[in-house]
Amino acid sequence: MSDSTTNKDNQDHDLKHADIAISGDTMDRFVAAFESSARRWELIVYPALLSFVVLAAYGFFLIYTLSKDIHILAQGMDPQMGKNLSNISESVIYLSENIRTMTRRVHNMSESVEYMSRKMDALENLDPMLVNMRGINASMNTITQNMQMMNLTGDAMRYEVGKMGQSMRPMNFMNNFVPW
Repeated sequence: MSDSTTNKDNQDHDLKHADIAISGDTMDRFVAAFESSARRWELIVYPALLSFVVLAAYGFFLIYTLSKDIHILAQGMDPQMGKNLSNISESVIYLSENIRTMTRRVHNMSESVEYMSRKMDALENLDPMLVNMRGINASMNTITQNMQMMNLTGDAMRYEVGKMGQSMRPMNFMNNFVPW
C-alpha cells in the first residue's frame, strides 16, 4: 500500500509540475502581450504627454504676457491705481447701500400706490363728482367767453373815448383865440 500511495503522490506531484509549466507558459504569453500593448500605448501616451507640457508652457506664457500688458495699461491710465482702487471699493460699497435704500423706498412707494389704487376702487361717489366737475368746466368756459366779450367792449369804449378826445381838440384850439 505504501508503494501505491507513493506512486500516486509522485503522479500528483508530476501533474502539479505540468500545471505550473502550462501556467508559466500562459504567463509568458500574457507578459509578451502586455509588453507589446504597453509599447503601443507608449507611442500614444508619451507624445500626448509631451504635447500637454508644451501647451501648458505656452498657456503660462500667454497668461504672463497678458498680465504684463494689463499692468502696463493700468500704469498708463493711472499710476496711482492701487490707492484709487481702495477708494473705488469704498464708493461701490456706499453705492450698493444707496441702491439698497432706494430699493426699499421704491418698494414702499409701490405699496403706497397699491393702497391708493385699492382706495380709488372703493370710491363709489366718483362718477357724480365727475359730472359736477364737467359742469364746473362748462361754467368756467362760459365765464372765460364773457370776460373776452367784456375785454372787446372795453377796447371799443377806449377807442371811442379816444376819438372823442381828438374831436374836442379843435375846440380847445378855438378857445385859445376867443377870450371868453
